[in-house]
Amino acid sequence: MNADSLRQQIWADIQSIVPLDELEADHRENALNWIDSGSELCRRVKPATPPKHLVSYFPVVTASHILLVDHINAQLWLPCGGHVEPGEHPLATVRREVREELCVEANLISLTPLFITVQRLSD
Repeated sequence: MNADSLRQQIWADIQSIVPLDELEADHRENALNWIDSGSELCRRVKPATPPKHLVSYFPVVTASHILLVDHINAQLWLPCGGHVEPGEHPLATVRREVREELCVEANLISLTPLFITVQRLSD
């Protein structure tokens, strides 16, 4: 898939998210405008170049638990996940990160994103 097609697919996936509240609606609009701007979508250099880039998280859940990991660099408890690589669709990121972090194949409940958040880490 070429870069323009991938960008369009990511835009469509984000557009398909039904926000649960006003904050998520604002985050979805922010992300769509960012994609429309033509900005780079993927991190090129660690830790954060460009400062805004795609990350895919995948909550691992059971009936009564959710797995969170202590992300040392972000100093936050987060779901498993990772940075989207250049030329990679965020769904492929989830599949790759599940294999890398949990050593299993992903059993996904959805092939499209279920939520979106835009985070700004403190300096």
